[in-house]
Amino acid sequence: MTTPPLADLLRRRRAPARRTALRVAALASVPVVLALTGLLHPHHLTPDTAERWTTLHLLLLPLFPLLAGSPLLLLRGMGGPWATTARLGCYIYAIFYTALDAIAGVAYGTLTANTDDPATLTRAGAALDVVGGTLGLIGSLGFLLASVATTAALAARHGGRRAAAGGTVLITASVLWLGSHIYWPEGVLTALALGLGFALLGIASPRGAAPESAAG
Repeated sequence: MTTPPLADLLRRRRAPARRTALRVAALASVPVVLALTGLLHPHHLTPDTAERWTTLHLLLLPLFPLLAGSPLLLLRGMGGPWATTARLGCYIYAIFYTALDAIAGVAYGTLTANTDDPATLTRAGAALDVVGGTLGLIGSLGFLLASVATTAALAARHGGRRAAAGGTVLITASVLWLGSHIYWPEGVLTALALGLGFALLGIASPRGAAPESAAG
């Protein structure tokens, strides 16, 4: 049997590391972009900030649902009750959090930019806040469910010790996500923590890795 050339051996060893790095980058990319967007998010919606508020939320409209892609990528090819629960949580998040963005972001911003009557704006704004806030909370709870179930699914497949660090960061950030949105500083730091949690879980559960024993 001939010995493979050294260059071939090095390429074979680098390939899994390259795939893992690309996967981790994909897992963390949306949270990082959300964090960067949060740096531009006005802290208050006023007639002066309404145009930027509306434009920003129009850009976020297709971005927020993509956050659900990270747990779905981690669960790719996996079955079982935890994986199914996580996918359900992703669906709930994508639907309801996008509705928050459309109502409290695009609609409220457009209303503020085009309403001169303060009394009308106050009444309508309060109603939009209640509806949007409720939908956003449901979406955030769906994301928390997805985070818990994804961590449990990965722990069952790869071992609890491997999933512990990433799962702890992800679940903690998901709890903070219930009320932080992407406002600076809490929301920006929360989005970055979500990215870190996904990245750690991606490192702990590389594609093709052999599952650990249940004792792990």
